[in-house]
Amino acid sequence: MRGVRRSIAVAGNLTLDDTVTPAGFVPKAAGGDALYASLAVSAWGATPTLVTLVGDDYPRAYLDRMAALGVDIAAVRTTDGPTVHYLVTYAADGNRTFEWVGLEERLLLTSPVESDYNAALDGADWLHLAAMPIEAQEIGVAAGRATRTPMSLDPHEEYTVGFEHRVRRLVDGVVFMPSELEARLLFPDIDVADPVAFGFAVSERLDAWRPAAVAVKLGPLGSVVRVNERSIHVPALPAEVVDPTGAGDAYCGGFVVGWLVTRDPAVAAACGSVAAAETVGVFGAFRETPPPTPRERIANVDQLLEAGAPARTTAEQNAAMRTLRAHLLGDRQASPA
Repeated sequence: MRGVRRSIAVAGNLTLDDTVTPAGFVPKAAGGDALYASLAVSAWGATPTLVTLVGDDYPRAYLDRMAALGVDIAAVRTTDGPTVHYLVTYAADGNRTFEWVGLEERLLLTSPVESDYNAALDGADWLHLAAMPIEAQEIGVAAGRATRTPMSLDPHEEYTVGFEHRVRRLVDGVVFMPSELEARLLFPDIDVADPVAFGFAVSERLDAWRPAAVAVKLGPLGSVVRVNERSIHVPALPAEVVDPTGAGDAYCGGFVVGWLVTRDPAVAAACGSVAAAETVGVFGAFRETPPPTPRERIANVDQLLEAGAPARTTAEQNAAMRTLRAHLLGDRQASPA
């Protein structure tokens, strides 16, 4: 019998992406940080409530597809005007560029406002704030604090330099989840070339900002997580990269579920890395091939824990893995083989 299903509000943006790859062109594909994070939350056995606005051009079929994949779309609100629209071009070496097709102001105009959080946070176990304009993230953090909802925050790289003091105010008491790029923009004086060593250094520096926890995302090198003045490195799950879009957002979704269920930083980071690997292994947000099974996901988490730093077989971590198995498989199937 499964435990109580967790409810996670995911606030951010949905986009329509004209995608150019060496293999061809896909017009107005479903994209956006909130979509990738929500799909990862659902894949890891929690219910994501999507808190966002879309333009009047957003295809209903995309919302229906999200609902079929376990995303609660009741809080999605339609506003006049177009949805955020990008041209995403992939080079043969895997690098990608984003260009605006519509007006940049649509990013803020399709970010949730105070009233959008009212119903979404009623009964929510967690609020994840995906990368948005900092004004929108300030509204989200205020809503979470007002309702005493635990939160995680993924910053936006364009709202770091020159916004450091505002970001610092947002970080207090939340799980802060910057990418390596965003962390380097926030702390240019930490001159450490090695990404993992940099992750350790910046996570320690962030103690002064009083986050509940820190997860520095390092792409193919995994992540460095710091909780209670202790940092650990958890590697990435090896994967063939088909489409890197949304990997960081998927990591956030997997991490949040893992953290909410187990409160173990290594297990949570491994859940995030597995979610990111699943995302980069297929093209687009909506996969056309069968997803990994819950047992396969758990096996991948075990693989990452065994490959990570020493002291991965503590009683606490074993208990966390039993809890994760119970969450994904049901109590009667949770015992290790």
